[in-house]
Amino acid sequence: MSEKAAANEVTQREMIRIIGLFRKQGFKGNYLSFQHVVDEGATYFVVMGDENNGNQGLFKANLLTGEVAFQYMLDEDHVVSK
Repeated sequence: MSEKAAANEVTQREMIRIIGLFRKQGFKGNYLSFQHVVDEGATYFVVMGDENNGNQGLFKANLLTGEVAFQYMLDEDHVVSK
């Protein structure tokens, strides 16, 4: 595993804290992926899917500030690179 990939890894403990942050703010859905934002401390990209219609959205979550910000809907023109 490269150093860059290791830097993007999200631990299970971080995932639990992120999910808690989303739930606290009323978000419901399926958590599809988590990625640490390199060089931004406790900031993560989270892909969530809607339980009802399968739409997927990219969110940016910051564990230090407690902020969750919608980025954009994922479709054929907007994808998240691995």
